[in-house]
Amino acid sequence: MKGLVLFRSWYGNTQRVAEHMAQQIVTLGHEAAALDLREKLPDLTAVDFVIIGAPTRMAGVTGKATSVLKQLNKARFIKPVAIFDLYGPIPADPVELEKGKKWLYPGAAGKMLDEAKKQGLNLYPETLRIEVKGMEGPVAEGDMEKAAGWVRDFVTWIDKNK
Repeated sequence: MKGLVLFRSWYGNTQRVAEHMAQQIVTLGHEAAALDLREKLPDLTAVDFVIIGAPTRMAGVTGKATSVLKQLNKARFIKPVAIFDLYGPIPADPVELEKGKKWLYPGAAGKMLDEAKKQGLNLYPETLRIEVKGMEGPVAEGDMEKAAGWVRDFVTWIDKNK
């Protein structure tokens, strides 16, 4: 199989996660490439699945991510699509967390999921959310491993649903 991991990154964290996912796909014996959402999409007929991710910024998602989901629909891409985002930092204080929830949830993943459903894409049912520890990162401890496990589960899901 050949996978495409699309991402948009501001501080490099989403890119690092996307590249880690692509490497995990290769480790599983498949082909994969990570591509910035600002780049032109390659020929999708050669792609067996797409993973798309973006950071949650100002409670939302970049317009480029939702635009690419619309492009997938227009291209009649019926193969599996999975969604991930990065979000945070998470306030440790419960009062601050409650005030900050509007900036964190549903996040870019939730907004991309809504758009993907609207576009009728073939969605993997589990989105992935990766925490960053500061406004510019780094990725929370253990979350790169969490991303690798999610990718393994996604690839297994594809194999079971062929």
